[in-house]
Amino acid sequence: MKPIPPIIAGIDFSASSSMVLRHAAHAGALHGAPVIAVHVLSDQLITHWTESGGAAQGIESLESEARERLQKRVADVTPDADVRIEVCRGRPSVELSRIVEQHDSRLLVIAANDMTKKHLGLIASRCVRTIPCDVLILRDWQRDDCSKIVVGTNFSLTSDKVVQRGIELATAYGAELEIVHVIYPPDQNIWGETLDHDENSPLSYAEECRAKAKEKMARSLDAYAPQLADIHSSSVILESEVPSLALTYHIQDSGADLAVLGTRVHSKLAGYFMGTNAERLMRDATVSVLAVRV
Repeated sequence: MKPIPPIIAGIDFSASSSMVLRHAAHAGALHGAPVIAVHVLSDQLITHWTESGGAAQGIESLESEARERLQKRVADVTPDADVRIEVCRGRPSVELSRIVEQHDSRLLVIAANDMTKKHLGLIASRCVRTIPCDVLILRDWQRDDCSKIVVGTNFSLTSDKVVQRGIELATAYGAELEIVHVIYPPDQNIWGETLDHDENSPLSYAEECRAKAKEKMARSLDAYAPQLADIHSSSVILESEVPSLALTYHIQDSGADLAVLGTRVHSKLAGYFMGTNAERLMRDATVSVLAVRV
Protein backbone atom coordinates (compact mmCIF):
# COMPACT_ATOMS: atom_id res chain seq x y z
CA MET A 1 0.00 0.00 0.00
CA LYS A 2 1.41 3.35 -1.06
CA PRO A 3 2.17 5.62 1.92
CA ILE A 4 0.22 8.85 2.28
CA PRO A 5 2.31 11.78 1.01
CA PRO A 6 3.47 14.16 3.73
CA ILE A 7 2.25 17.69 4.24
CA ILE A 8 5.02 20.25 3.94
CA ALA A 9 5.17 23.15 6.39
CA GLY A 10 7.45 26.02 5.42
CA ILE A 11 9.01 27.36 8.64
CA ASP A 12 10.97 30.62 8.63
CA PHE A 13 10.95 31.21 12.41
CA SER A 14 8.80 34.30 12.03
CA ALA A 15 5.96 34.98 14.47
CA SER A 16 3.63 33.06 12.13
CA SER A 17 5.68 29.85 12.10
CA SER A 18 3.91 28.29 15.08
CA MET A 19 0.54 28.91 13.41
CA VAL A 20 1.81 27.25 10.22
CA LEU A 21 2.93 24.20 12.20
CA ARG A 22 -0.41 23.88 13.98
CA HIS A 23 -2.42 24.11 10.75
CA ALA A 24 -0.13 21.60 9.03
CA ALA A 25 -0.39 19.19 11.98
CA HIS A 26 -4.17 19.57 11.97
CA ALA A 27 -4.31 18.76 8.26
CA GLY A 28 -1.99 15.81 8.81
CA ALA A 29 -4.21 14.43 11.56
CA LEU A 30 -7.29 14.74 9.32
CA HIS A 31 -5.72 12.82 6.45
CA GLY A 32 -3.48 10.48 8.40
CA ALA A 33 -0.45 12.11 6.81
CA PRO A 34 2.93 12.90 8.35
CA VAL A 35 4.24 16.46 8.34
CA ILE A 36 7.67 17.63 7.26
CA ALA A 37 8.68 20.96 8.77
CA VAL A 38 11.17 22.59 6.40
CA HIS A 39 13.48 25.52 6.96
CA VAL A 40 15.45 26.88 4.03
CA LEU A 41 18.63 28.81 4.76
CA SER A 42 18.41 31.53 2.12
CA ASP A 43 21.55 31.88 0.01
CA GLN A 44 20.72 35.52 -0.55
CA LEU A 45 20.31 36.18 3.17
CA ILE A 46 23.52 34.31 4.05
CA THR A 47 25.47 36.23 1.40
CA HIS A 48 24.13 39.54 2.65
CA TRP A 49 24.98 38.54 6.24
CA THR A 50 28.54 37.42 5.46
CA GLU A 51 29.27 40.49 3.33
CA SER A 52 28.21 42.60 6.29
CA GLY A 53 30.81 40.99 8.55
CA GLY A 54 28.74 38.14 9.96
CA ALA A 55 30.96 35.31 8.75
CA ALA A 56 32.18 34.12 12.12
CA GLN A 57 29.76 31.18 12.01
CA GLY A 58 30.27 28.56 9.29
CA ILE A 59 27.53 27.17 7.08
CA GLU A 60 27.59 23.75 8.76
CA SER A 61 27.21 25.45 12.12
CA LEU A 62 24.28 27.48 10.79
CA GLU A 63 22.58 24.33 9.49
CA SER A 64 23.10 22.58 12.82
CA GLU A 65 21.64 25.54 14.72
CA ALA A 66 18.68 25.67 12.31
CA ARG A 67 17.95 21.98 12.98
CA GLU A 68 18.08 22.54 16.73
CA ARG A 69 15.78 25.56 16.50
CA LEU A 70 13.38 23.70 14.21
CA GLN A 71 13.31 20.63 16.45
CA LYS A 72 12.58 22.82 19.47
CA ARG A 73 9.78 24.68 17.65
CA VAL A 74 8.16 21.39 16.65
CA ALA A 75 8.47 19.98 20.19
CA ASP A 76 7.00 23.14 21.72
CA VAL A 77 4.12 23.66 19.26
CA THR A 78 3.11 20.15 18.09
CA PRO A 79 4.55 17.71 20.64
CA ASP A 80 2.05 14.94 19.85
CA ALA A 81 2.06 15.24 16.05
CA ASP A 82 4.00 13.12 13.55
CA VAL A 83 6.41 15.83 12.39
CA ARG A 84 9.82 15.31 10.81
CA ILE A 85 12.26 18.14 10.16
CA GLU A 86 14.40 19.07 7.19
CA VAL A 87 16.90 21.91 6.75
CA CYS A 88 18.38 22.85 3.40
CA ARG A 89 20.08 25.79 1.74
CA GLY A 90 19.11 27.68 -1.40
CA ARG A 91 16.29 29.82 -2.69
CA PRO A 92 13.28 29.17 -0.42
CA SER A 93 10.61 28.87 -3.13
CA VAL A 94 12.86 26.63 -5.27
CA GLU A 95 13.81 24.37 -2.37
CA LEU A 96 10.22 24.05 -1.16
CA SER A 97 9.16 23.12 -4.68
CA ARG A 98 11.92 20.50 -4.84
CA ILE A 99 10.84 18.97 -1.54
CA VAL A 100 7.17 18.95 -2.58
CA GLU A 101 8.05 17.10 -5.79
CA GLN A 102 10.47 14.75 -4.03
CA HIS A 103 7.77 13.58 -1.63
CA ASP A 104 4.85 13.91 -4.09
CA SER A 105 3.20 16.15 -1.49
CA ARG A 106 -0.33 17.38 -2.05
CA LEU A 107 -0.26 20.35 0.34
CA LEU A 108 2.19 23.08 1.31
CA VAL A 109 1.39 25.31 4.28
CA ILE A 110 3.17 28.65 4.52
CA ALA A 111 2.71 32.06 6.11
CA ALA A 112 1.80 35.03 3.95
CA ASN A 113 4.29 37.23 5.81
CA ASP A 114 2.26 40.20 4.62
CA MET A 115 4.07 42.98 6.46
CA THR A 116 1.93 45.58 4.69
CA LYS A 117 -1.25 43.62 5.65
CA LYS A 118 -2.14 43.96 1.96
CA HIS A 119 0.13 41.97 -0.35
CA LEU A 120 1.67 38.53 -0.05
CA GLY A 121 5.29 38.34 1.03
CA LEU A 122 7.77 37.65 -1.77
CA ILE A 123 8.40 34.00 -0.88
CA ALA A 124 4.69 33.22 -0.44
CA SER A 125 3.92 34.88 -3.77
CA ARG A 126 6.58 32.82 -5.56
CA CYS A 127 5.43 29.60 -3.92
CA VAL A 128 1.81 29.99 -4.90
CA ARG A 129 2.88 30.71 -8.50
CA THR A 130 5.37 27.90 -8.96
CA ILE A 131 4.74 24.98 -6.60
CA PRO A 132 2.68 22.18 -8.22
CA CYS A 133 0.42 21.30 -5.30
CA ASP A 134 -2.29 22.90 -3.19
CA VAL A 135 -0.89 25.80 -1.18
CA LEU A 136 -2.45 27.05 2.05
CA ILE A 137 -1.36 30.64 2.64
CA LEU A 138 -2.04 31.80 6.17
CA ARG A 139 -2.35 35.51 6.82
CA ASP A 140 -0.39 36.75 9.80
CA TRP A 141 -3.51 37.38 11.89
CA GLN A 142 -5.06 33.94 11.25
CA ARG A 143 -6.30 32.00 14.26
CA ASP A 144 -5.72 28.29 14.74
CA ASP A 145 -9.15 27.53 13.28
CA CYS A 146 -11.58 28.98 10.75
CA SER A 147 -15.09 30.19 11.47
CA LYS A 148 -16.23 30.98 7.92
CA ILE A 149 -14.97 29.68 4.60
CA VAL A 150 -15.84 31.11 1.18
CA VAL A 151 -15.43 28.94 -1.92
CA GLY A 152 -15.41 30.39 -5.43
CA THR A 153 -16.95 28.25 -8.20
CA ASN A 154 -17.67 28.63 -11.91
CA PHE A 155 -19.61 25.32 -12.13
CA SER A 156 -16.87 23.66 -14.21
CA LEU A 157 -15.60 20.13 -13.60
CA THR A 158 -12.41 21.56 -12.16
CA SER A 159 -14.46 23.62 -9.71
CA ASP A 160 -15.79 20.38 -8.23
CA LYS A 161 -12.38 19.76 -6.68
CA VAL A 162 -12.38 23.27 -5.19
CA VAL A 163 -15.86 22.85 -3.70
CA GLN A 164 -14.88 19.46 -2.26
CA ARG A 165 -11.82 21.00 -0.56
CA GLY A 166 -14.02 23.71 0.91
CA ILE A 167 -16.50 21.17 2.28
CA GLU A 168 -13.69 19.11 3.80
CA LEU A 169 -12.25 22.16 5.56
CA ALA A 170 -15.64 23.39 6.79
CA THR A 171 -16.35 19.93 8.19
CA ALA A 172 -12.93 19.70 9.85
CA TYR A 173 -13.13 23.13 11.47
CA GLY A 174 -16.86 23.15 12.16
CA ALA A 175 -16.96 26.33 10.07
CA GLU A 176 -19.72 28.01 8.11
CA LEU A 177 -19.38 27.44 4.36
CA GLU A 178 -20.44 29.87 1.64
CA ILE A 179 -20.22 28.90 -2.03
CA VAL A 180 -20.04 31.88 -4.37
CA HIS A 181 -20.47 32.31 -8.12
CA VAL A 182 -20.09 35.57 -10.03
CA ILE A 183 -22.10 36.33 -13.17
CA TYR A 184 -21.75 39.25 -15.56
CA PRO A 185 -24.38 41.91 -14.75
CA PRO A 186 -27.35 40.59 -16.79
CA ASP A 187 -28.86 44.02 -17.35
CA GLN A 188 -25.77 45.32 -19.17
CA ASN A 189 -23.88 44.58 -22.38
CA ILE A 190 -20.09 44.64 -22.61
CA TRP A 191 -20.26 48.41 -23.22
CA GLY A 192 -22.04 48.98 -19.94
CA GLU A 193 -25.31 49.85 -21.68
CA THR A 194 -28.64 48.83 -20.13
CA LEU A 195 -30.40 46.03 -22.01
CA ASP A 196 -34.11 45.91 -22.86
CA HIS A 197 -35.94 42.68 -22.15
CA ASP A 198 -38.16 40.72 -24.53
CA GLU A 199 -41.72 41.96 -24.17
CA ASN A 200 -43.05 38.45 -24.87
CA SER A 201 -41.10 36.92 -21.99
CA PRO A 202 -42.79 36.62 -18.57
CA LEU A 203 -39.39 37.36 -17.08
CA SER A 204 -36.95 40.04 -18.08
CA TYR A 205 -33.63 38.94 -19.57
CA ALA A 206 -31.91 39.90 -16.32
CA GLU A 207 -34.35 37.87 -14.23
CA GLU A 208 -33.89 34.87 -16.55
CA CYS A 209 -30.11 35.07 -16.19
CA ARG A 210 -30.35 35.25 -12.42
CA ALA A 211 -32.78 32.35 -12.32
CA LYS A 212 -30.50 30.21 -14.53
CA ALA A 213 -27.51 30.99 -12.33
CA LYS A 214 -29.45 29.87 -9.25
CA GLU A 215 -30.51 26.68 -11.05
CA LYS A 216 -26.89 25.93 -12.02
CA MET A 217 -25.77 26.49 -8.46
CA ALA A 218 -28.45 24.14 -7.13
CA ARG A 219 -27.57 21.42 -9.68
CA SER A 220 -23.85 21.73 -9.00
CA LEU A 221 -24.39 21.24 -5.27
CA ASP A 222 -26.76 18.27 -5.58
CA ALA A 223 -23.86 15.82 -5.53
CA TYR A 224 -22.68 17.23 -2.21
CA ALA A 225 -26.08 17.19 -0.48
CA PRO A 226 -25.13 14.49 2.09
CA GLN A 227 -21.94 16.35 3.06
CA LEU A 228 -23.58 19.77 3.10
CA ALA A 229 -26.33 18.47 5.36
CA ASP A 230 -23.78 18.10 8.16
CA ILE A 231 -22.51 21.69 8.03
CA HIS A 232 -23.94 25.22 7.97
CA SER A 233 -23.76 26.16 4.30
CA SER A 234 -25.24 28.69 1.89
CA SER A 235 -24.78 29.85 -1.69
CA VAL A 236 -24.50 33.35 -3.15
CA ILE A 237 -24.72 34.71 -6.69
CA LEU A 238 -22.81 37.96 -7.22
CA GLU A 239 -22.91 40.25 -10.25
CA SER A 240 -19.83 42.02 -11.53
CA GLU A 241 -17.84 42.70 -14.67
CA VAL A 242 -14.71 41.78 -12.70
CA PRO A 243 -15.22 38.53 -10.73
CA SER A 244 -12.07 38.91 -8.62
CA LEU A 245 -13.12 42.36 -7.46
CA ALA A 246 -16.60 41.16 -6.49
CA LEU A 247 -15.15 38.16 -4.65
CA THR A 248 -12.60 40.29 -2.81
CA TYR A 249 -15.18 42.77 -1.55
CA HIS A 250 -17.64 40.02 -0.69
CA ILE A 251 -15.08 38.00 1.27
CA GLN A 252 -14.02 41.05 3.25
CA ASP A 253 -17.61 42.10 3.95
CA SER A 254 -18.79 38.60 4.85
CA GLY A 255 -16.39 38.14 7.77
CA ALA A 256 -14.75 35.07 6.21
CA ASP A 257 -11.28 34.11 7.35
CA LEU A 258 -10.46 31.63 4.57
CA ALA A 259 -11.07 31.63 0.81
CA VAL A 260 -10.74 28.49 -1.33
CA LEU A 261 -9.99 29.08 -5.00
CA GLY A 262 -8.94 27.06 -8.01
CA THR A 263 -5.64 27.81 -9.72
CA ARG A 264 -4.79 26.86 -13.27
CA VAL A 265 -1.81 24.93 -14.61
CA HIS A 266 -0.54 26.17 -17.96
CA SER A 267 2.51 24.34 -19.21
CA LYS A 268 5.70 22.91 -17.78
CA LEU A 269 7.78 25.33 -19.83
CA ALA A 270 5.78 28.32 -18.66
CA GLY A 271 5.53 27.02 -15.10
CA TYR A 272 2.51 26.91 -12.89
CA PHE A 273 0.47 30.11 -12.77
CA MET A 274 -2.64 31.14 -10.95
CA GLY A 275 -5.76 32.08 -12.85
CA THR A 276 -6.36 35.81 -13.09
CA ASN A 277 -9.21 35.86 -10.56
CA ALA A 278 -7.25 33.87 -7.98
CA GLU A 279 -4.16 36.00 -8.50
CA ARG A 280 -6.03 39.26 -8.04
CA LEU A 281 -7.88 37.99 -4.99
CA MET A 282 -4.70 36.79 -3.31
CA ARG A 283 -3.15 40.15 -4.02
CA ASP A 284 -6.06 42.21 -2.72
CA ALA A 285 -7.93 40.17 -0.10
CA THR A 286 -6.71 40.15 3.49
CA VAL A 287 -7.83 36.62 4.36
CA SER A 288 -6.00 33.31 4.29
CA VAL A 289 -6.31 31.43 0.99
CA LEU A 290 -6.16 27.80 -0.05
CA ALA A 291 -4.99 27.71 -3.67
CA VAL A 292 -6.23 24.41 -5.13
CA ARG A 293 -4.42 23.14 -8.21
CA VAL A 294 -6.95 22.15 -10.87
